[in-house]
Amino acid sequence: MSISVGGLISGMDTENIISQLLEIERKPITNMQQQQADYTVKLNAYGTIESGLKSIRSAARNLDAVSDLTSYAASSGNTDLLTADAMDDAVTGTYSVTVHNLATVHKVKSSAFAPDEVAGAGTIHLKIGDASALDISVDVNDTIANIAEDINNADAGVYATVIYDGTNYYLTLTGQDTGEDNVINLTVTETGTDPADPENQDTTGLSRLVYDRGITENLTQTQNAEDSLISVDGIDNIQRSTNTIDDVISGVTLYLKDEDPLSPLTVSVNRSDTLFTSRVNSFLTAYNGLVDTLKNLQLYVPDTQETGTLFADSTTRRIDQQIQGLIARSVPGAEAGFANLTNLGITTDEDGKLTMDASAFSRKLTEDFDAVADFFTASTSGAEGFAVKFIESIDDILNTDSGTLTVRTDGIQDSIDDMDEQIERLQARLTNTEHRLKAQFVSLEILLGQYKNVSDSLTSQLDALSNLSSYVAKGK
Repeated sequence: MSISVGGLISGMDTENIISQLLEIERKPITNMQQQQADYTVKLNAYGTIESGLKSIRSAARNLDAVSDLTSYAASSGNTDLLTADAMDDAVTGTYSVTVHNLATVHKVKSSAFAPDEVAGAGTIHLKIGDASALDISVDVNDTIANIAEDINNADAGVYATVIYDGTNYYLTLTGQDTGEDNVINLTVTETGTDPADPENQDTTGLSRLVYDRGITENLTQTQNAEDSLISVDGIDNIQRSTNTIDDVISGVTLYLKDEDPLSPLTVSVNRSDTLFTSRVNSFLTAYNGLVDTLKNLQLYVPDTQETGTLFADSTTRRIDQQIQGLIARSVPGAEAGFANLTNLGITTDEDGKLTMDASAFSRKLTEDFDAVADFFTASTSGAEGFAVKFIESIDDILNTDSGTLTVRTDGIQDSIDDMDEQIERLQARLTNTEHRLKAQFVSLEILLGQYKNVSDSLTSQLDALSNLSSYVAKGK
């Protein structure tokens, strides 16, 4: 329970006096809390640097192996017939390809149905190729529109549609997958019959929808299910079930668009600079982001005396210098003309940011792709490539035990934690001081009250004596 001190006897504003005394006592706590706030701002600033370093490291990891940089592009001599993509495992070369036949889906259609004509009750047994049959129930009042809806809902590998020609309706079925193995097959069991009953193959009732290839074909085939057929470099009769073929030319996917047995075309596979250039640009973007961060944190404006959060900070300056040294570094043992970023058309502008001359970089790749790749990826100890060395250096900075940034941030955090303990002790002492001061002022008020009582009593007695003396004097 807190003690209230009113100063009723002394007339002093004792609460204010105590408050001012405590404010003096609280000064060390306030100073430490402000210092903690300053430290926290620095920790956040170091966190921004850490994030920037991790972004650069991530970008550099896309440049430290030849497999990260090598990509291929495939082109077709006739994109109306075929297009192509090349994967990372492609091989440079040219191939003569002839598209003899496209893979197609199977299509069938029913005979004409009048508007609102029911199809007949029973069960449709629908399957694709050698797959298991899927049973679809047909009620006595179902039309072919109802049947189409049920087939689509059954996810049987078939698209069902009803087409209206202005007079009659037709049920059409289209296989979802191409290839001669994906033939649509429908048999039925009409209500009240056995599966082998001839009524299930005639052209009345539900049996009108039967398509059992080569046996009972009450539906009309409008497109046969066929495989694609191509020739590659004189190798004929290459047959696949789809028009997307990725297992004929190593690392190349062919997309068949049209067929023309009389028009061979050329598929060319060449190494592409796109991936390499894109990944270098991603590194430059990450690096330039860190440059901006370090510049803002170390800012100093002479005219206004404005400073950044980490102005004159030795750790930040050391990291900045280390990163700049990596950028200017030449790779030991690299081929002449391919030893540093400047050789590759990558230079530092007046703001300290890296810019790429895309044409110059492309020329270097054309001149000697392997030499450019080695500049980034060389792994020889003491002669590490640019990306390899960059990763190693940033790993050192961010090392969770001994890294430059870790040591600094851990030290700041330890200081914050120590101050928390000191503040806790000072706060406890301040609370005790407050209680002691209030108790002392209460005691003072009590003592002054006692003195006042004595004073009032003496005054009263003196007044009485004075009155008595006056009375006696008048009596004489």
